[in-house]
Amino acid sequence: MIPSNTICVSEEGPANALALNKDATQVVIAGRNVFKVFSIEENDFTEVCNLRVGKNLNLNFSSIDVAWSTIEENTLATAATNGAVVVWNLGRSGRSKQEHVFSDHKRTVNKVSFHLTEPALLISGSQDGMMKCFDLRMKEVARTFISNTESIRDVQFSPHQAHTFAAVSENGNVQLWDVRRHERCLQQFTAHSGPVFACDWHSEMPWLATASRDKTIKVWDIHAKPNLEHTIYTIASVGHVKWRPQKKYQVASCALVLDCAVHVWDVRRPHVPLATFAEHRDVTTAIAWQNDPNTFLSTSRDCSLYRHRFSEAAHPVLWANPHGVCVSARGDVTHAAPDCPLPALHTNPASDRYVPGLGRKQPTAGSLRPQAQAALERLFPGGAASILTRYSGEGRPPCCVVACAKEYKMRGLPTHELAEHNAKVARAYNRHMVGHVWEVVRCVYGRPPPREPPEREPPPPPPAHTNSNAVEEEPLEEVEQWAETQFHNSGVLGMPTLSIYIPPHKYKIRHDATGACGPEGSGWVSAASAHYVDVETADWTLPEEAFPLRAPPPAHQPSILDTTHGRTAAGGASPGGSSSPGSGSSGSNGSACTAPPNLEQTSSAYPGAATLCRAQPEEGESGPLWVVHEALRPHVEPAPLLALALRHHADLGDVQTAALVMIVLHEHRSDLFPYIDEGLQEHWLLGYIEFLQKHKLWNVATEVVRGLYAWCQGCSHGGHLEHMRQWMEKHQLCPAGCGHHCQLG
Repeated sequence: MIPSNTICVSEEGPANALALNKDATQVVIAGRNVFKVFSIEENDFTEVCNLRVGKNLNLNFSSIDVAWSTIEENTLATAATNGAVVVWNLGRSGRSKQEHVFSDHKRTVNKVSFHLTEPALLISGSQDGMMKCFDLRMKEVARTFISNTESIRDVQFSPHQAHTFAAVSENGNVQLWDVRRHERCLQQFTAHSGPVFACDWHSEMPWLATASRDKTIKVWDIHAKPNLEHTIYTIASVGHVKWRPQKKYQVASCALVLDCAVHVWDVRRPHVPLATFAEHRDVTTAIAWQNDPNTFLSTSRDCSLYRHRFSEAAHPVLWANPHGVCVSARGDVTHAAPDCPLPALHTNPASDRYVPGLGRKQPTAGSLRPQAQAALERLFPGGAASILTRYSGEGRPPCCVVACAKEYKMRGLPTHELAEHNAKVARAYNRHMVGHVWEVVRCVYGRPPPREPPEREPPPPPPAHTNSNAVEEEPLEEVEQWAETQFHNSGVLGMPTLSIYIPPHKYKIRHDATGACGPEGSGWVSAASAHYVDVETADWTLPEEAFPLRAPPPAHQPSILDTTHGRTAAGGASPGGSSSPGSGSSGSNGSACTAPPNLEQTSSAYPGAATLCRAQPEEGESGPLWVVHEALRPHVEPAPLLALALRHHADLGDVQTAALVMIVLHEHRSDLFPYIDEGLQEHWLLGYIEFLQKHKLWNVATEVVRGLYAWCQGCSHGGHLEHMRQWMEKHQLCPAGCGHHCQLG
């Protein structure tokens, strides 16, 4: 929303620069596709002249900078992208206002500037590292100044010494020259750690403000030897800087990237701007103050020209938190509070807006009344002073994270033993959730491989018998095996029964438990004598209301539990192995005999399940079901669950657990790559190493690093150990491309 006292005009294209005439009643804007003069009215801009006209619109009309003479009303100068310096005369008759073209620079001209008292002197700074002073009366180059630097970005005549001008370059240097002497500069000093893009002289003090890509604005005292007076810290590279008229300590700036607003700073409070103007929607390219301190103009890449009034500014200090709290790595707490807090200022309630993220109302542009704004400017510098209070953490128990770091183990043992040790350490310091994570790692990744069952000798052939019948018998143990389909009379009950094989070691267990003796107890024996069960009198029927019989499933939907495989003798078999009543077979028959129930293993759909066996029933009946071996636990993929746990601990700030679990996993660490990318894992490891170094745990930090990275002592290039191994298996030269023959020990 544009404030009511701010006026705006749209352009045909983005403007790179603007300049005001000596009365500040007109403004000229120049760019690659726009070159116009506007008259500044009370509530609007009025176009006066369009200088981009004519038949031959060449690169001389494509301007990077523009300057308006402070003495001659109709004289303009532009810096072109083709290296030309063009002088324009607005009083010239006809459509074309071009007066003269200087083509002495070999590369793009970045800046042009008129002398403040000599109307015929014009100076330029170019990408070729040279500055040229033009005599507009003679229409020639008066002097050439060679800077011996990469590029000159700005040149400005001093208002305090008529023959001195300042030049800033992309190598971070500032040079002071005497316009009468071109052999060498008067002074040169390094002002910034990056390219310097702009400079501006203070109108009252011998101060030079410089703006750089290092995101700072520096104020230098040039009275004698250059001395740094103030430094302002911004959030982006600073492209332009202009002192506010009649205000000794206030300067305006705009950024080259990221920040679209124009900020006004008080150099005595360098971290927060005094006022902010955020009307532009793209990066601001130029700013210029009118003759009073309450109005300035700006242009932007959004193809707009704005006139701002200081009464419509937003003041970030009004919603910034004046208090600060910081906790050190050793538990000390520091509290910063303002020494002289700003008083409650009267704002316009209608201009406040609620910001959900801040939880309070945020003042917007034009929120202060004139009296309140004057009070803010007066009290603003004093609000920078703070009282710092420190609360020591001595006497408190040591940090459990540091204590665990000293006792944790990372290497030298199998994974499950390391996890078990670390779980005990975590629980010893009441970190039970961390201990639970280590227990999960121990159970899942540290499980030893299953042992194969011992081999057993095959049983001897069963004895021959004459009596037979269709009987099925439940196995005693996994090692008991069915005999052939011949029966003999039980020595206990005298009933026909099935012979089963009992191994000697099983018989020894039974001998110790029952007190039986004799070698006849082992080998092929009667099933009835082994069980001591009266198969004739035992009632094997179950109440129907307890276990209703289930009909076989349809043929097109086979079930794991109801699949049938073979057929028994007519009449079926009872669960105990005896003939059911009405089966049609008896002990005196002795003619027909069948094999034991035809059992076949049926596995479930998931690995590790129990194997099931079933005998084939008659139609309409259900057959018995046996579990041949013990069911194993179902297989669960632990990687995604462990990844969620590690992310949870990392989000809570426990980077120690996330980093150490990955180290302890060893070769299983790659299982987490589909769920935690390698960059995030490296971020956790580096964060934990930084934490250890803060607490001076150098040995532990070295143990973390060991085995993760490897580098060549010849060329100093390296990378992850596993990646280096894979590279060196196929190549001999360094993977960085330096040509060194690296060897991995």
